[in-house]
Amino acid sequence: MEHFLVIPSQLSHINRVRLFLDEIFTESNLNRTYFNRIFLGVSEALSNAIIHGNKFDVNKRVYIHVVSNECQLSVEIVDEGKGFCIDCIKDPTNPTNLMNEKGRGIFFIRQLSDEMSYSDGGRKVWIKYSLT
Repeated sequence: MEHFLVIPSQLSHINRVRLFLDEIFTESNLNRTYFNRIFLGVSEALSNAIIHGNKFDVNKRVYIHVVSNECQLSVEIVDEGKGFCIDCIKDPTNPTNLMNEKGRGIFFIRQLSDEMSYSDGGRKVWIKYSLT
């Protein structure tokens, strides 16, 4: 099944995405065991899109596309920002970066998901979660 949602660049709308995912899990009868892990990864990606991509510009949108079946759920999140260089992100596990307040989001998403990739100059992230 495919599902689409568009939200403005405000962190308060992340709760709408939680409800959106909840509806998908209910309608598709997906295993709820995976819900919190998926929502945590998706909310981290949404925060990055809103804060770093769209720079809180309420005139810009974040586009969410979810494809699900009983075995997996994939989420594509697209912002309207300028993008970024994924290779320029510092490794938050490196001892010199441990105290940095930023730079952990992508690491968390990678740890919580089964696959993750960026495209369109960093404006689009694709995250895959196994449901088995």
